[in-house]
Formats: sequence, C-alpha cells, structure tokens
Amino acid sequence: MNASRSRTSATASVLLGLSLALGACSSSAVSASGAGVTGVTCHDNASDAARVQAAIDASSPGTVIQIGGGTCLLTKGLVLTGNRTYAGASTTGTVLKQASSMGYVLASSDYTGNSTTTGDPLQIRDLTVNCSGTGDTDGIVILNWQVDVQHVDVHDCGGAGIIDTSVPENGEPIANTSVNSRFENDFISNSGQYGFAVIDPVNSVTDGFFTDNQVADSGADGVYLQNAGGWNITGNHFYGDGGDGIDAERLYGTTIASNYIEDFGTGRQSGTWYGIRSTAQDGSGSVFLGNKVFNRGEQAGARHVYIAVTAVNSGTGHLSVYANVVKTVASTDKALYFSGAPHQLVVASAANQVSGPGAVRTAGDGVTITSGT
Repeated sequence: MNASRSRTSATASVLLGLSLALGACSSSAVSASGAGVTGVTCHDNASDAARVQAAIDASSPGTVIQIGGGTCLLTKGLVLTGNRTYAGASTTGTVLKQASSMGYVLASSDYTGNSTTTGDPLQIRDLTVNCSGTGDTDGIVILNWQVDVQHVDVHDCGGAGIIDTSVPENGEPIANTSVNSRFENDFISNSGQYGFAVIDPVNSVTDGFFTDNQVADSGADGVYLQNAGGWNITGNHFYGDGGDGIDAERLYGTTIASNYIEDFGTGRQSGTWYGIRSTAQDGSGSVFLGNKVFNRGEQAGARHVYIAVTAVNSGTGHLSVYANVVKTVASTDKALYFSGAPHQLVVASAANQVSGPGAVRTAGDGVTITSGT
C-alpha cells in the first residue's frame, strides 16, 4: 500500500511538471491539462482576460488553474468558480494587472451570479493583483465559504483590497452561513477604501481568520469587520492607514491578538480615530490580547483612541483586555476606552502597559471593570 501511494505521487509530480513546462511555452488559451492542473499563459496584452477566463470556464471541479507568463493585462475582471485553486508562480512571477475600468479584478462566480447561498470553497495563492489606482475597483471579492487566500499581494485598488461578503452584486444577502475562511501572509497596500473588509449585514460571514498579513496606506480602515463574530485577527501589521487600524463590529467570540498597529488616522485633521475600535453584543465573550498600538504622528484637530469598545448592541458584552502595549502622543488621547451604552459591558482589564500623556483608561456608561481572576 505504501508503494502504491509512492507510485501515485511520483506520477502526479511528473504530470504536473509536464503541464507547467508546456504552459510556459504554449500560446494557446489552455496550454495543458493533467493531474488536475490546467496551465494558462498570459502575454501582457489585451487577450489575456479572455484567455484566463476560458481556462477557468473549461475547468472541472478540483482543478488547479496555474497562471503563468508574468503579467496578465486584464481588460475585464476575472470570475472565479468554486472548488478550484487559482495559483500563480509567485507574487512577482504572476501579476494580474488592471487595464480598464472594472468593479473588481477577481470575484467569485457566486458574487457575480447573485447566488442566494454561499459558494463552494476556493483557494487563491502566490500571485499579485495590481490595480490601476483609479476609480473604486475592488481587488478580490469573495462570496464563498472555506476560502483560503495566501501569499497574495493586492496593491493600488481604488476600492477595497480584499472583501469577504454575504452580499452579491444585486444587494440581496445570502440565506445561509459562509464560514471558516482564511486570509494569511498577504500584503494589501494603497487601497482607496478598506484594506480588508467583511461585509455582512446579516450573520453569515463568521469564524474566519485574518492572520500574519501586512496592511498599509489604506484610505479608510486597515480592517473593517461589519460582523466580527468568531473572527480571529492575529499577528498582522498595520501602518499608514487613513481610518481606524481595526474596526470590528458585533464582537462575539472574537480574538484580536498580537497585532502591531503602527499608525491610524494618518493625516486626519478632524474626527475621532481608533487603533482598535469595536462594538460588542450579548453572548460569548471576546479577547484583546498582546496588541501593540502606537501612532507616529497625530494632526491637530483630530482625536485618537488606541483601544476601545464604544457600545454594546444587545444584552451584556464580555471582554478580556490583557497585556497590550500602548503609547499615546497627545494629552487629548485615550489609551483604553470602554462604553456599554445603551447596554452593559463587563471588562477584565489587566497587565496592559500604557505610557504617554493621554488618559490611561476611561469608562463610559454601563461598564464594569475588573482585574479578572
């Protein structure tokens, strides 16, 4: 049995190598298929979008769509079918470049097809999405469960970098859950709006992971979660973002841990801006653990709050805030701020290291603070 598995693995490796080699030298729309791999080669010209889309449309469930050729000049956004993997050579070896006005560069077929339920799992890896820096184009829009997006760079999108959503193009939310997705080791920069966003007005897009990513120079929040229920936001680096570092609505069993927020509210001269801002709701408690929240510069006229729960939406919210490091800049800053209004919030707050001239910890209405046990 072990020998049989070895022969199968060796055969698959040979077929994969042959498929990729043929894909590198062929100019056909679909260069080779074998062992569940379809190779397609871009030519940095206006035919690339149709070529790659044809390879996707002709593929079978379980196929790896291997995109080669360097730069894909996209005159139209690509529609991704579920139950497939979309792989480039590397983040520098495969660049999907926006070449005309479009709503998205990559979007799942369930989003564009106005599905009433979440799409099948899919994976995107080892490539770059390079927007034109104009308009409101989103880089990647996903309406699928158990998505895996890893080692992907998304740059210069006029809209958001990456969106995980429960709302297809027609604006009618799906009727079921869309859970267990992972976004890891990605680099999202220069988005006109959010770096990464969960758009979920219902309660579908939950229990996901946004881990070990870099999010830089977003026009709005680095991460915006319209529904933070069950999400794990861990080990990310945020810098230069024009809105909040992390804005997490509807905390429920949420973990926000070990993030390095270097800047937030960058360049703002009015309004209130947050390193981590959240609202909570009744039920399972959440954790803010070991985050490092700083601001290299603050403009006069704006207010800055480093870690905050600003409201509880229903019942009693529960939160543990432990071992975070904050250094305020101005006397008007607030390091830790908690408010339960219009409901109640119970916070265990301990071992946080706060320095600088701002207020260390401020409690608003409906808040009970303990040191935990």
